Amino acid sequence: MAEYTERLRLEPVGPANADDLWLVHGDDEAWPSYGNEKPDRLQVERWAASMGESWRSHGAAKWIAYNRVSGEVVGRGGLGRTPVDDDWGRVYDFLPAEPWVDVVHENRHPSVVHANWLEIGWALRHEFWGRGYAAEVGRAGLAYAFDVLGMEAVMSCTDHHNVRSRAVMERIGMRYAGDLWSEEFEGALGNPPLTVCVLLRKNYQRSPTTPAD
Repeated sequence: MAEYTERLRLEPVGPANADDLWLVHGDDEAWPSYGNEKPDRLQVERWAASMGESWRSHGAAKWIAYNRVSGEVVGRGGLGRTPVDDDWGRVYDFLPAEPWVDVVHENRHPSVVHANWLEIGWALRHEFWGRGYAAEVGRAGLAYAFDVLGMEAVMSCTDHHNVRSRAVMERIGMRYAGDLWSEEFEGALGNPPLTVCVLLRKNYQRSPTTPAD
């Protein structure tokens, strides 16, 4: 089911959205901020299928963001379940020392993931940079995580030099938690460190600019 913000319609990604996901990840100015090399079309199709499966099995994954008026693809963003493995386990250092941190989601298909905290992220086509869309998607993701899914925490990480993404994290209320020095960490963009930001449920405040419906 789609979610709506002031300017965007957020559609859960699945195989049918592969063309639109490719518009984002195939953007020559956008992809260097989100990977070490430009993905090919087949890889993006696999991502779309994997996101669709995550929506079905775990109730959370990324959205495609469409302009509500023009229907243009603005970007993709939203939430992701994090695998229970040694790499993502390094994030425990940035979360409270509480039992919920390492609890496993009850559905272990297609992968074993954390039950009580999520990763959040965004990627925009370059022509939509600088207009506040990333923060709009981010706030919608936080609302979905805390108000709909009842998560205990949401985290995000980015290359330390990605000042745009770091600024968005701060703008939507996430707090700097530290730097992660790990070349092996999933999603690492070149050399470490990765900047990690976290928002706990107890510190979350709904933005008045994010509609509830």
